[in-house]
Amino acid sequence: MLQQPSQRAAMRSERSEDHQAARRRALRLTLLVASLSGPAWMATGCAPPILGSAERPRASDVVMADMRTFRLALVMGQIGEVRLPSNPSTGYRWALMEASTDLLNLLDHGFVAGRTDMAGAPGEERWTFQAVKIGSGELRFEYRRPWEPLDIAPAQRASYRVEVR
Repeated sequence: MLQQPSQRAAMRSERSEDHQAARRRALRLTLLVASLSGPAWMATGCAPPILGSAERPRASDVVMADMRTFRLALVMGQIGEVRLPSNPSTGYRWALMEASTDLLNLLDHGFVAGRTDMAGAPGEERWTFQAVKIGSGELRFEYRRPWEPLDIAPAQRASYRVEVR
């Protein structure tokens, strides 16, 4: 049976939508498994970050961490974001190993895919915090596989000096 070009295009569109839905489900499952595998702060004895209930801020209200100086300078109540390159398909995730939880309230953490449809393509992990107390501290991240013991060195490290005025 021959199909008309419009029928073939409709079938391709349906397959593409099914593929995108499957990718979204797979990403949700990956993030769920990563979150259930136990945050790295539990194994290190660090205090867990305090999760906030604030609404997601507009992008124009968010202060980005400076990638050249590795500093995050905020004013009390302001929202700050750390973005780290990531590729979950490798098994690696950024783990928050140390956080100044008295200064910052963790609002959100998630993976944002890059600008491609390709499965396994890299993107970035975004950590969003709100300044809740004046002072200075540190955010320390390690890029590691959640199932590996902490005595295995991470693939990468990133530390940010935090200053809240």
